[in-house]
Amino acid sequence: MSLSAEEAWQSLEQQLKKQLNQDPNTSLTHAQTLLKDPQYSLENNRTAWFTFNLYLTYSQINLGLFDEAIENAQMLYALNSAEEYPVQRAESALLVAMVADRTSDIKLSRAKADEGLRLIGENKSQHAMLSADLYSLLSGSYRRNADYGQALVYAKLALEYSWEDKAKRATMHNQIGVLYDYMGNLELALKHHESSLIIRRENSNQQGISDSLYNIGEIYRDMKQYSAALSHFKQALQVDQSLGNPYHIANSHGKLGQVYLALNQLELAKEHIQKGLELTRKMEAKSDTSWQLSNMAQIYVAEQNLAQAKRLSEEALQLALETSAKRTEHTVRMTLLDIAVKQQQVDEAQKQISTLLAMKNLGLQYEQQLHKIRAQLYEDSGDISAAHQATKDFLVTQQKLYDYLEKQQTEKLKQNVEVIRQEQALSLLQKEKALQQAQLDNLKLQRGVVMLVMLLVVGILLMIYFRQMAKQRMANLKAQMLTNSLEEKNQLLSDVAHELRTPLTALKLSIELLEHNIEPDINKAYAKVHGKISQLDNLIRDIYHSAQYENNVMQLSKKTCDLGELLDDVIGDFDAQFKEKNQALLIHKPITSVMCNVDPERFKQIVINLLNNSLAYTYENGQTQVSLQTVTDAGNQSVQLVVSDSEPGLEEPELDKVFDRLYRVESSRARDLGGSGLGLAICKQIVLAHGGSIAAKQSELGGVEFTVTFEGM
Repeated sequence: MSLSAEEAWQSLEQQLKKQLNQDPNTSLTHAQTLLKDPQYSLENNRTAWFTFNLYLTYSQINLGLFDEAIENAQMLYALNSAEEYPVQRAESALLVAMVADRTSDIKLSRAKADEGLRLIGENKSQHAMLSADLYSLLSGSYRRNADYGQALVYAKLALEYSWEDKAKRATMHNQIGVLYDYMGNLELALKHHESSLIIRRENSNQQGISDSLYNIGEIYRDMKQYSAALSHFKQALQVDQSLGNPYHIANSHGKLGQVYLALNQLELAKEHIQKGLELTRKMEAKSDTSWQLSNMAQIYVAEQNLAQAKRLSEEALQLALETSAKRTEHTVRMTLLDIAVKQQQVDEAQKQISTLLAMKNLGLQYEQQLHKIRAQLYEDSGDISAAHQATKDFLVTQQKLYDYLEKQQTEKLKQNVEVIRQEQALSLLQKEKALQQAQLDNLKLQRGVVMLVMLLVVGILLMIYFRQMAKQRMANLKAQMLTNSLEEKNQLLSDVAHELRTPLTALKLSIELLEHNIEPDINKAYAKVHGKISQLDNLIRDIYHSAQYENNVMQLSKKTCDLGELLDDVIGDFDAQFKEKNQALLIHKPITSVMCNVDPERFKQIVINLLNNSLAYTYENGQTQVSLQTVTDAGNQSVQLVVSDSEPGLEEPELDKVFDRLYRVESSRARDLGGSGLGLAICKQIVLAHGGSIAAKQSELGGVEFTVTFEGM
């Protein structure tokens, strides 16, 4: 086969891919036409024949033609042996898994997806798109079983492998958004759905736009913003109807029915649910039929037609059990429980409660509700002892729910921080790629050679100068650490080197950009160079001061001072900085003088370092409180300076180490904010030189509280 012939069918493949995303009917017809061409037969061009059959089956799946799709998928699976054609076998297994997923055969879908991943083996990166699809199907199978944690793991893997394909990336953002929605993190859910919608609009992917609108509508429904939910579901239905995919049309009808039910517009709700039910029955999609039946049953409950509601619920339950649709099973059993309570069928109600409580991933909120209903049933039947026990179970579950909600709030914060970190990593990757391209484009340009050479020379001299200073400081540190263990010495040297390497690396990069004339903003580049030099200077100064205190070289000039006046001198310099970051700075001190024998400049340095720490690590709109007081304990008088701030805080093990030199904690208070990591260590050294003490603990404001104690007059 000539290169031109290969390019020809690969161009056709790209056309099919685009058509599949925009109009599955067109891609289906196109694939059928191509497969009739003798040059693309199995005998003449096996690769092209297989590829066109893939898109034929994808189109059939998207159009709900599952009988034709499974027949074609199994034919491809049988023709490609695992030994001779492992990748094509994996792609065929993907098709079988997709049809199984759409027809609610979760076991088969998961088995084929696992098989596909095994066939790819260690070559997942070479077949990234296929890996992404297989991980996506695994995620979907775990989601159907209500195992959202495992589903999220596979969904994130799918997103990782789909990075080069915008359409797949949008799909995975959408899938992750659905999982976060189910897990109750609506903020992250909306974030992923909006990312998906942006990509799909850029690609003019109509089906993808519908999916994103659909899922954003679900979030608005969960937030009880029904007007916004209706708007998104109606837009999704309109797109689905234009594309003709019965699976998506049925889902959109079902969601509209749920919203109209919540608004008590029962006739409209029944109309949409009925349309969705007709489509799912026609497709023989048992899991989706079960879901539609459960929606219709809830409408009949609202109409007080309990007999009809019970009949539909029992049919829905049977289908949910056949397809292992745990989420739908839970919804149906809750409806059956509601019906039993309304019909005063106590035994049936207790049976449903017991079954629901035995289900995995029920959720504490539902568990609490079930214990409450059980307690009421026992009380109504006169069984006071059982009612008392059920009430106790209710209270225990209620406390667990409170604890869970508190933990969930913390997890949400961590997840949001992780998302920001990932976005920053992506932004850095994109910038690095742009920089590489810029380097290639600007290699031909030789403007400003003399200026760049001079700047490079100056930069090299600065690097040599600061490296020499760093070596000198580290030599001093090494002399001090020789009195300690070898392990402590090595760790400290490693930390210092790391602190110096970060700004030096950035400085080197800025100079190289200027050297090769690829920095678009020269003034900005100079500013970066000066900024990194300043950062190095601050780091070296702090290391120097720390070493002086450690070796008792620094002498204190102690005298009797009014600590309130010293505090006022420092606070005046910080007011503007705290206002600039929208942080409140509150001062509490006695009206009378607070006298103490200290070195006034070193006392100010303590206050400055503690305020700098709070200013750097406290969230925007937070607050810092500074208090100065005289304390009398057992006849002994002391002076206390307390600096406490709001979130974020530190864990107990980290509080014991914050005064260690160059210590870094893995939390939001350890962001790279340009500090040396020595400020708190210097505070401790100054306090100990005064014969005082300093301690850190969790602040009632949510952050950290530092307490400095000096012996009083």
